[in-house]
Amino acid sequence: MFRRLLSAALMATFALAALPVSARHDDDRRERREDREDRKYWKERDKSERKYWKEREKEARKHERHRYEDDDRDHDRGHGRRHLAPPWMNGYWRSGEQRRYVALVPGDPSRMYVFLDGRWVLRQVRDPRARLDLEGAFRLPVAPPPIAPPRIGLDLHVVLFN
Repeated sequence: MFRRLLSAALMATFALAALPVSARHDDDRRERREDREDRKYWKERDKSERKYWKEREKEARKHERHRYEDDDRDHDRGHGRRHLAPPWMNGYWRSGEQRRYVALVPGDPSRMYVFLDGRWVLRQVRDPRARLDLEGAFRLPVAPPPIAPPRIGLDLHVVLFN
């Protein structure tokens, strides 16, 4: 029994040794070529992404902050001050909503919470122009929200847009 096992092992060893060496090198070459192609793809992708963000930052330098001007239509009727949200925020709310609350995270202009359907929803802001607008919103007065904003360890600056 041991002889049979030993002979089978020896035959397997010789069979593996008899494989052509060139087949193994072709596999290695193919793997190296695939690795080079992958590196080239990711290098080009990183380059295009850096170019994209560089252009976005260049646009942001030309961008003027949103001024949060008051809407003068209701001042003659005795209503309070109304602050208009920047146009890029209009997609966050439904068209019929009159009171639009935003909770700004101090020190982080890339995050804000928007009050939708009775709950606060986190929105990530990646556009540098929008971040400038959010930094300007900290000058607006704090408004009491209908529901307390989420607790994240910071006092959120809640703003009301009419």
